[in-house]
Amino acid sequence: MIDPSGVPVPGGQPTTTTVTRTVAGRIFLLNNPAFTDSVPTFLAAGHSGLVLCGRGCNTKLSKIWRQGIGPLVADPAAYTSRLATADEPVALPASDGTLFPSDLDSVLRGQRDAHATMAIVPSRYIQAGNSPAFKALVRQAQAIERDDVIVAVPVAISWLKERQYLPQLIAGLNRIPHPKAVMFGDQKNPFDSVTAIVNFRHLLADTANVGLWRADVLAAFDCLAHGGAFAAIGAGGSLRHLVPADETARSQNPAVHTPSVLLPTMLRYSTGKSIAETYANLPAPSCGCTVCAGASLDRFNSTLGEVRAVAHAHNAAVWAGWLSSLFRHPNIADRQQWLRDFCQAAIDAQDQESTRLRQKGAFKPLLHLKKLAEFA
Repeated sequence: MIDPSGVPVPGGQPTTTTVTRTVAGRIFLLNNPAFTDSVPTFLAAGHSGLVLCGRGCNTKLSKIWRQGIGPLVADPAAYTSRLATADEPVALPASDGTLFPSDLDSVLRGQRDAHATMAIVPSRYIQAGNSPAFKALVRQAQAIERDDVIVAVPVAISWLKERQYLPQLIAGLNRIPHPKAVMFGDQKNPFDSVTAIVNFRHLLADTANVGLWRADVLAAFDCLAHGGAFAAIGAGGSLRHLVPADETARSQNPAVHTPSVLLPTMLRYSTGKSIAETYANLPAPSCGCTVCAGASLDRFNSTLGEVRAVAHAHNAAVWAGWLSSLFRHPNIADRQQWLRDFCQAAIDAQDQESTRLRQKGAFKPLLHLKKLAEFA
């Protein structure tokens, strides 16, 4: 069942073709249900959507779904804490005292009953080189007879960077008939490596209906500029990258440091504390996004939850405002040129701001940004 805009009606049964068409050309906002009280109005209906990720996603989605004008997804995020094995490639809840344990179909049906536009498979995290677990996930995905699903494919970064694993990853993705949301586990940004950037573009060229999940702005826009079907950008740092499920995050607990803030002209995230200290003696940049409405970007130097929420909303509102520029170019080559120019302008802006502040290297372009400017 589909509304006039082409988006499946929550609770209806879209076809695989419809799901593929629905997610194509979208960059979703991925947020924690606990910090989501409503569907952000700045998300473009035709080019975005909302994903609630983690504990309580179904419950929260069932409360806010009527506000949505674009696709809504409930991602259980089992991959953050559960490891895949050859016997258990997906995570199923315990039976809770019932006679029979839950099966995958009931889990997917539960998401749809909570008014998700489509369901996402609760895949477990696949460790480096665990071919039996990866093959089991592929077989499980192939066996799904539903036509309203996205298959989460959470794998260690080695699957992308190592020559012995990449062909198997590509072959497995091609055997899954549903849209695939691939994500790469690493302690740091998985794309702070030329090998990862190049290999991911190779993967996109050799597969179909593949999107990038738990991405930051650079990775998501690069995905859509090189043939990726869709992407999902995390609202906060913990949702923009995937820490391997068998490791403890080496970074500090997000609750005890100031939020990461997207500096629009410089196309970079800096902590609220860092921005406040950098601009201690000069006015900080202001932002014209729908959340900031011209306010200064040095106002996020706080660990308060409400400040973090506004910072996350600012981040999403900024990149959501760029979607029209990206998708104004239907030709892939034109998108790539646009992205290359966009990244180079950000590098120039960082250099100019460091000079203006008389702080050499105050802003140092990340390797990822520099490489996208060179060969986007």
